[in-house]
Amino acid sequence: MNQIRYEPPRAVALALLAVIVVVAGLLRFPSLGEQSLWRDEAATWLQVNGSLADVISRTALDNYPPLYNLLAWVCVQLFGGAEWVLRLPSAVLGVINVALLYGLGSRIGGRGAGLIAAGLLALSGYHVWYSQEARMYALLGCAATAHAWAMVYFLDRPRAARALLLGLSGIPLIYAHPYGALTWIGIGFGALCTIALRREWQALPQLILAELLVALSFVPWALILIGRAQTIAKEGFWIGQPTPDYILLQWRKVTSAMFILLVLAIPGLIFLRRRHGPGPAWPWLPLLLSWTLLPSLLGIIASLLVEPVFFDRYLIGSLPAFLILFALAILMPARTLRGVAVAGVVALAMGIATLFFADADPRGDWRAISAQVRSDLQPMDCLAMSSPVDEVVLDYYVPARGDCFVADLDPAQVAKAPASARIIYLAMQPRSDAEATIATLQATRPLLSTHEVHNGTVYILAPALPPG
Repeated sequence: MNQIRYEPPRAVALALLAVIVVVAGLLRFPSLGEQSLWRDEAATWLQVNGSLADVISRTALDNYPPLYNLLAWVCVQLFGGAEWVLRLPSAVLGVINVALLYGLGSRIGGRGAGLIAAGLLALSGYHVWYSQEARMYALLGCAATAHAWAMVYFLDRPRAARALLLGLSGIPLIYAHPYGALTWIGIGFGALCTIALRREWQALPQLILAELLVALSFVPWALILIGRAQTIAKEGFWIGQPTPDYILLQWRKVTSAMFILLVLAIPGLIFLRRRHGPGPAWPWLPLLLSWTLLPSLLGIIASLLVEPVFFDRYLIGSLPAFLILFALAILMPARTLRGVAVAGVVALAMGIATLFFADADPRGDWRAISAQVRSDLQPMDCLAMSSPVDEVVLDYYVPARGDCFVADLDPAQVAKAPASARIIYLAMQPRSDAEATIATLQATRPLLSTHEVHNGTVYILAPALPPG
């Protein structure tokens, strides 16, 4: 007779989940304002710093739906515009995602699988990073988990009320990020496969109605994004072409070393049967695999046919499915309490490794150099930067700046600045490079002063010399 895998008692599992959630919070909240904003986060500030109508109109000019900006706007109204406030929705959603993943993993593979998946997400350095960013990626991951939970809940016992919950849960997902639509398609396709394998065709009409509710709710913003997509197709995008090496790199960033281990375990997972575990985990594999892989596949196809849009942080909506698959894989040989404990310890070691060896680079520190600029700034001054794409950070850190901005510190661009204005140049590059750039302007705009701070140098150039 086959031995059923040991499952921790419900009270023990909930106690362990409480510890995991506390750890998740401690990794995300205390250092929420530790780093300064980078350009994308500053763009969030620019879009939420105003009325509710401003949030909608400004977001409509960008490349994503407005849900995160709406959440950030509420936080700004309640707590002000500090860096940690802009990131607060991501931190809250990151912790909620951990708890939701336990619930979903437990429904699919038992409490042990739920605890391992939740623990891995809590410790994921990648997830911690994006739970501390004033962007929509933690929202994308949390909304994906919530929608997948609603899908499993519906497929367990198809009913009209559960179908309505399923449809409502899909709306935040597609309003989180354009890849939310791809993640929604991945979960929906996996559900179709599950229905087909079970031959539970009576669930299909309700599933279609739920998905139709999601699709119809997105029509207004989809029309906006279609217009933006046409603009991007004409002007190009900053993401690289999806070569095989590039694709593997993006997946490795999201999943760390667990990617290789899961690939090796996939054959065993595919042939997993009820007798090998405490619950019907194997019928959910089509859903999990589709949720994990289809958004990436669709993103790669779109990149090859239209414009490159395949990038690691867009895949964060598939990370919860990956972690459930990994939890099922690592628990495959476990049957006894000892075996499950060993699997848990191995997973803990893997999670700690992903926490300390995440690939994310520190965000550039704009605080000191911006403080220097604020102290030097006069009403008629123009600003210039060694990285003009970061101009948006000045909207946050130097709010009193005027409209004059020199996009490139070459003689032709500098000549367009008002002759009576000084130029304040923020250089976050090697000093030798900055001084070489400034040397080309000395005949027309002498260097007045230099202020070096720990994260760069501020150069002040004099008003233009009169000809001759």
